[in-house]
Amino acid sequence: MTSQSAAPATAGQMSDYYSAMGALLQMAWGDNFHFGYWDGPSDTATIDEATDRFTDMLTERLRVGPGDRVLDLGCGVGKPALRIAARTGASVVGVTINARHVELATERARAEGRADQVSFRHADAMDLPFEDGSFDAVLAFESIIHMDRPTVLREVERVLVPGGRLALTDLTPLTDESNTPKSFRSLMGASPGDESPSGQGGDPDIATLISAGAWPGLLSDASLTLDELNDVTEHTQGTFIRLFENFFKYRREFEREHGITVEQVLDSAKSGAPTDGVGCLVVAAHKP
Repeated sequence: MTSQSAAPATAGQMSDYYSAMGALLQMAWGDNFHFGYWDGPSDTATIDEATDRFTDMLTERLRVGPGDRVLDLGCGVGKPALRIAARTGASVVGVTINARHVELATERARAEGRADQVSFRHADAMDLPFEDGSFDAVLAFESIIHMDRPTVLREVERVLVPGGRLALTDLTPLTDESNTPKSFRSLMGASPGDESPSGQGGDPDIATLISAGAWPGLLSDASLTLDELNDVTEHTQGTFIRLFENFFKYRREFEREHGITVEQVLDSAKSGAPTDGVGCLVVAAHKP
């Protein structure tokens, strides 16, 4: 059996975390809360172009069309879900633990005239409010790092129809080949006496990173069949330099609007984060 020993933060803690981080990401990065994909150092694609390109790559792996239903786990403010709907004709349901993001995503769907095709719900991906076999495909764009992978994969298997597909991106430590999850913590929203997975008091873990080698076992344990496991780190590395440049480009505007400094938000994300870098995986699977 493959296990994930480090426990992620609670849904409430993650909602609080993204209330601040989500606002900063929107200002500095746009409405796609995920890595960009560049073909190489000479690729001059903008952030919007590179993040939309990555959305399109995951969409191709879903293999959906008109009449199909797609579930977007950790949908952010809705941009990928709406792009999938527009490009494929499928209907999409997005879920997020942040109620404000549900509101923003719903407003976007109405503004784009797709409220009948795309909807958003306040829900926990590890305890989905949907019946068995409700969806033809499931997308998880960098959201699974905040979840207990075995739990959410079992939920994915449950809500997929037979033959249904899963496409996701996951983050991985660059130099750790073990299958033991690495966790890092948030300094935000922690209360005295909060327990870490090791049983020590402290700040909640906001994410866990695992090696690529853990994925075949994780999927097998969830009764899902692995179709693709692809390390795309060389194409996503341009994310970090652009992201941090923009964090500080927009810092004064952000601090005026939100009453919190950029440093405070970034400190919440980097406590205990791997110092040797983070890679990116594309994983595709299906339910037999």
